[in-house]
Amino acid sequence: MSVSASFRFTSNRFDFQSELPDDYNAGNRFYGKDVGEFLVTELAKSGCKADCLDEDWGWMVSCAMPDEHFLEIAIYNLSEHMEGGRPGSPAWGLAIQSYRRKKLFGVLPRSVAVDVPRNHIDLIQRVFERSGIALEPWPDGSNPKGE
Repeated sequence: MSVSASFRFTSNRFDFQSELPDDYNAGNRFYGKDVGEFLVTELAKSGCKADCLDEDWGWMVSCAMPDEHFLEIAIYNLSEHMEGGRPGSPAWGLAIQSYRRKKLFGVLPRSVAVDVPRNHIDLIQRVFERSGIALEPWPDGSNPKGE
């Protein structure tokens, strides 16, 4: 288990070709909103509270898990990944981070990055598998911007 987990998949189910609204992602207009909305809906069926957020680099699902972990799932359309945002590829990447709330000095709340629990990885894989989408490891996905 590692601090983050990354997966890639190929699917025509999600939009990767339409003209995107100008207001997406602070004007950067990244694909993946429908992937995020799919995750929010499917995670809710498992008792998780999630939201899809518009970031300046793309889309992120923020999810409160029943066991007090919080997940951040970054969504990337891989035709855009380090290639200047070209439409036309049904290739997707997910980078998952997990956090727990702890108290600094016993009083100050803060979030600390922790290993992504195996059961959370399994849940996300099942969510996609139920829709006929197989996730595969994405070794360089934990640092999708190549930094």
